[in-house]
Amino acid sequence: MASEIWNPRFDTLHPCFEQLQNVRCWDGLEHWPACEQLAGFLPTGLRAQSGLPITFVPQDDTLPFPELYYEERIFQHGMVSTRPNWHDFFNALMWNVFPRSKVMINALHAADITQYGKPRTPQRDALTVLDESGVLIVASRRSLLQRVLDFAWDDLFWQERAAWGREVGCYMIGHATLEKMLTPYIGVTAHALLVEVDPTFFALPLAKQHVYLDGVVADTLVQGELVSTASLNPFPLLGVPEWWDNAHQVFYQNKVYFRDKNRERAVNIIAPV
Repeated sequence: MASEIWNPRFDTLHPCFEQLQNVRCWDGLEHWPACEQLAGFLPTGLRAQSGLPITFVPQDDTLPFPELYYEERIFQHGMVSTRPNWHDFFNALMWNVFPRSKVMINALHAADITQYGKPRTPQRDALTVLDESGVLIVASRRSLLQRVLDFAWDDLFWQERAAWGREVGCYMIGHATLEKMLTPYIGVTAHALLVEVDPTFFALPLAKQHVYLDGVVADTLVQGELVSTASLNPFPLLGVPEWWDNAHQVFYQNKVYFRDKNRERAVNIIAPV
C-alpha cells in the first residue's frame, strides 16, 4: 500500500509514470496539488455530457450536493470530488490524459443509475474496473494482441521482447493501477482493452498517442461494447520489459503470476477503421 505522504518525485519510482510527462502539475510542490491546480491542466472547455464544466472540488464537509452519488454529482454538476491522496490525484490526471473516455464513462454510469438505480449492474462493474484498473494494450501486429488473448505470456514478453515500444505498448488508464505502481509487487494485474493500430502510431509523440487512444476508447464505450468485466482481459503488468526485474526468462515461468488461460472471455480486439 502506497504511503499517503506527498512525494513530488513519485514519477521516478516506476517507468509507467513516464506516461504522465505531459501533465506535470507537481514539479516543486511541497503538498498535494489543490483542486484549482489540477483543474488548470484540464483541456479547455471540458464538460460532462450534461453540459456542465468539469471541475475538481474537495471531498470534505464543504462538498456540495452530499446527497448525490459520486457519478451523479459529476454528471449533473461537473464536480469531481477529490481528496488529497494518490488515488484521487491520479484520477485527476487521467481526466486530463483521457478526457473523452472519462466523460463517457461518467455518462454511462449516470444513464445506468437512471435506468436501474444505484446497485451496480454488470456494465457499471466493467466501467469501474476500466476506470480504476484498466490499461490499453496497443499493437500494430494483431498476433501480439492474440498472445494476450491466449495468455501466451512467455511469447509476448520474452520471445517478442524487442517489439515493446516499437510494435506494442501498455498504456495506463486506471488511476488505482497507477497508485499500485508506486509500490509494485509480484501479482499486480490490470484489466486490458486490446487495440490494434497502424504501425505509424508508435512514431507519434506521446500526447498524440493519448489523443488517438482517448478517441478509440470513447467510441468503443459509445458503441456499448463494454457490457461486463468479461470484456476485459487480465494483464500481468510486471511482465512488460523493464517494468520490473524481468531481464531473465525464468521470471516468466512463475505460473502463479503468469497464469495459463483457463476459460474463454468475451474480449474483442478493437481495430478502428
